[in-house]
Amino acid sequence: MMMLLTKLAVTVFAPQIVSGNVFLQRSELGISDIAHTLMDGQFLVQLEETMGSEHKVRTESLMKVIAEALHPIFAALPKNNMGRVGPASARFALHRLFVQRHGWQVKGLAAYGETWEGGYPSVALADKIPHKVKHLFDDKLDSAGLSLHELAAFAATLEHMIHSEAMTRLQAAYKLMGDEPMQTLQRDEARHVIQTYMAIYVMGLNGSVTTRSKAQIASIEKIYPGWNDTLNFLDSLQLELVGERPKYEFSDITDVVEEAGERFGRFQNQECIEMKKMLVKLEEFEGSGRVRLADFYGSALHAGQWQFSESVGYLRDLGALDESESSNPRVVIPNYLNAPSNCMEPSAYYGVCCIDECEEVLGYVEREVKAPTATPKEIANIFINVPSASLAAGRKLSATSLRRLEELGDHHQGHIPIHGRLFAQWLHLAYPRECPYPHVSGTIRPKTAKDWMEAGLPTTARNEEMQQHIEAGRQMLSTSNGTDEELSSAWWSMEEELVDAQAHSWESVRKAEKGPWRIMMYVFFACTAGSAFMFFPMKALDKTLTHELISIKSVSRWARTSLKHSMNMHVV
Repeated sequence: MMMLLTKLAVTVFAPQIVSGNVFLQRSELGISDIAHTLMDGQFLVQLEETMGSEHKVRTESLMKVIAEALHPIFAALPKNNMGRVGPASARFALHRLFVQRHGWQVKGLAAYGETWEGGYPSVALADKIPHKVKHLFDDKLDSAGLSLHELAAFAATLEHMIHSEAMTRLQAAYKLMGDEPMQTLQRDEARHVIQTYMAIYVMGLNGSVTTRSKAQIASIEKIYPGWNDTLNFLDSLQLELVGERPKYEFSDITDVVEEAGERFGRFQNQECIEMKKMLVKLEEFEGSGRVRLADFYGSALHAGQWQFSESVGYLRDLGALDESESSNPRVVIPNYLNAPSNCMEPSAYYGVCCIDECEEVLGYVEREVKAPTATPKEIANIFINVPSASLAAGRKLSATSLRRLEELGDHHQGHIPIHGRLFAQWLHLAYPRECPYPHVSGTIRPKTAKDWMEAGLPTTARNEEMQQHIEAGRQMLSTSNGTDEELSSAWWSMEEELVDAQAHSWESVRKAEKGPWRIMMYVFFACTAGSAFMFFPMKALDKTLTHELISIKSVSRWARTSLKHSMNMHVV
């Protein structure tokens, strides 16, 4: 994966472009499919010319895996009139792809309180590649949009950049250990190199070897509390990928550190799962997905859960503080877990954050619906079988959830967009522990603790502040009667924000064009035209038969062959 090798991707699609008999081999291939295939091929050739064509087999295999992972998301997204996705949908799809594949929050892809239309996905490529490549993606998005294969090419380009960064980090690890890169090492030496690599990774060092970085690595157990668990993770990975061999080739070490980066997000998520368990025990009401701020701070001061000590201002800007009842503020569990405050930044390209558990729920809906919208009834039927981390499949939606679902249906003329703020809000109502509340864009400013402190703002509340909230919580009673859905509904609003509003308008037009009346008229005219088509040739044929004494059996055979030939031409 040293250079992006899209030549291999081109090879995947090349037979469809150059083979002279492909149209006869695949009668189901339509004119638009051919045009799209040609466009994909041209784009991938341009990408290959810019990035190089090494490691063909690996890139081909990578793109295939990525395209398969992207397919359910892509199929459900609204498309433009060419069946492609624009900048907002492309950014949304790529963001979710990397969360699902690796637990990565790629910088420049996540919305973080803004709309998905706020930027192009090429921002994620940073300044590490030629501007020509960035312009290639941006121009394609502006002109025609991206197909599934082109989206996969973008993702493969980014993964190639991340691989290159990992190789720089590995070279630094070799240098710190006093070894020459590329050389074969004894197993214990290789283990130390891999551990040094991982220390550089988890601390977010830039790969340069300095006196300070050596000191940091030497004291990593004090700096990074989860280091011993990370060592166990690395040992099991080495055993799985390389085994008990006494010597490690450079390629063996490369395989281990690459796989460590790809799996670290899900490994690290175990801490998030434990954190969620702590918060669920503090819930105001079972299943509410909310913890009173007084109890949140109480656990920090009196139960040793020091991590629950963010300041009110920081929680508010993270979007994790529900102040709908001003006298009894609450921390919203999924918003808190998914906030940048719980991210580490081992790479210049991505952060490792808590994995959004709502991804599984939305992914299930996409696989079932296979379209940008669904009716309230269709959604309700789907959610009978949707499991989550805290709710088993086979649940019955509450009367409140069904009523809100009907409200969304009325708002959208019967078809609810599944990639919009309102549906995300409904998911939060139905799954308050897993699905974050979707704030209206521009109302929150989520940042990492590092960014917040660089702005001169405190991320942690002082003990006196926490104690004040604890005392206030003891002296007042909640005005809520204690139902979890009433807590979630307090924030309910009917302000919609679609991932890609323009693409949804195209989808609406296409749906209107395929309405029952249009279909009926199409069938009527098609039948009428077909009758006329058959009547006049048969009348002329009758005269021909009279003169040439062609049998009825021959006529029947001719008609069948002619009709079959005509239909094949129309399909192609």
